[in-house]
Amino acid sequence: MGFASDGPGKRCDMANLLHGVRRIEKNLRAVPTCKTAQMFGGLGEHVSNDSRWEYQRFDQAAFAFAVLAPVIMWVADVINNGTSWPRASISAYHDLLPAGAFFMPLTFSIVMFIVNGWLITGHRIHILMGVYGLGVLLFDEKDATLPVHYFFAIYFFFVGAFLEVARHDSPDDWSPGMWLVMAPVLPFWLLVRHYRELMTRWRPALAIVAPFPVMWLVGLAWPWLGERWLFFAEWLALCALVTQYLADARAHATTEGSCNTAH
Repeated sequence: MGFASDGPGKRCDMANLLHGVRRIEKNLRAVPTCKTAQMFGGLGEHVSNDSRWEYQRFDQAAFAFAVLAPVIMWVADVINNGTSWPRASISAYHDLLPAGAFFMPLTFSIVMFIVNGWLITGHRIHILMGVYGLGVLLFDEKDATLPVHYFFAIYFFFVGAFLEVARHDSPDDWSPGMWLVMAPVLPFWLLVRHYRELMTRWRPALAIVAPFPVMWLVGLAWPWLGERWLFFAEWLALCALVTQYLADARAHATTEGSCNTAH
């Protein structure tokens, strides 16, 4: 039973119906992210509820996990292995038992970036931050995966240093394929594109990058820290990064009361 047997009138009705469906689809694509979320499960009501923004609870929990992650790993290592001092780096805990002490807090923090980047227009760069963090978890710092691990780790902190000046720029218009293409060169692209902004708003970036050379220099004069300087540098940089992230997320919740990101 085909449409051809139904006559020209039926074919015309079907064409009009298909045209209407396409128009609806086009209009849905034009709706901002938070309004789209309102259509499905009331999620938009939570992310656009002014100062009572329910999503803030997730942000705050993920922030706490990120800040406390090195402590959780350190304490778990002390309890299970009888060690007294932290390991050489946060990544050195990848073989820690119980494994949840390493993977759970970091995974929670990675999800924080991905969810925020998915929900808020202008924050698409956060999705890539989550991908970089996921790469750090999946590839440990031993044997053949060492170069891949450090690739993701360096990109995570370097791109994180540019979030303050790049968060609301044109990358939110990139397609998923474009993000994948740009992922290997994103730090260099940010450095070229946002050099002027970075010169005037350098303090947030410095707070993320500075712990690495500072802890390394202090470690040269203090042998105890010299073996663990990277652990404390990563910890301080991670704290600075997620603190800036949380401040930005709160600004959206308390001053705009919506998912829009225009400042």
